[in-house]
Amino acid sequence: MDTMKHLIAGLCAAALLASCADERPIAGEITLNEAFSAEFDLVDMYGEDATDERFEGKPMLIYFGFTSCPDVCPAALGVLTATLEEMGKDASGLQPLFITVDPERDTQARLVQHLSFDERILGLTGDEEAIEAAMKRMRVFAAKVPLEDSAVGYTVDHQSMFFLTDENGRPIRAFNDSIAPDVFAKRLKAFL
Repeated sequence: MDTMKHLIAGLCAAALLASCADERPIAGEITLNEAFSAEFDLVDMYGEDATDERFEGKPMLIYFGFTSCPDVCPAALGVLTATLEEMGKDASGLQPLFITVDPERDTQARLVQHLSFDERILGLTGDEEAIEAAMKRMRVFAAKVPLEDSAVGYTVDHQSMFFLTDENGRPIRAFNDSIAPDVFAKRLKAFL
């Protein structure tokens, strides 16, 4: 009889854990708290005002990067595009944003050209002060690094993560930039 009770209790516990599975973070996923804010006042790559309020009602997936990044940003954007493809029609419930950490070089025209491979991703820029304010609120690190004897002059070291907000613009999760697209798509769908 005790064996039957233990079996039933074990099955109930497994069912309870399975029902909560989509709420628990996975490896490379961080639950964000109120210390993070997705408040920003920028300009999109088409010259339109782009504040966090503009996207209210739709979760945002925010990535901070720069167009002349040689490796990390292209790889992350590849993950993002593959994830959006994996999500299918559910991807329309999400607003992917690429916020530059290099406003000096990343003009609106350059963002349009750089992001032309996927019209779902909207590039945002602004003056240095506005970009720094957005990074500070999201607790994103970025710093210029001089490149001696280089034609580009400098690069930007930066944190590389995807930040997910809820439909009210409140940051709720951060994901490692190397997450597998199929896993990422499943996790994002759980929050839509």
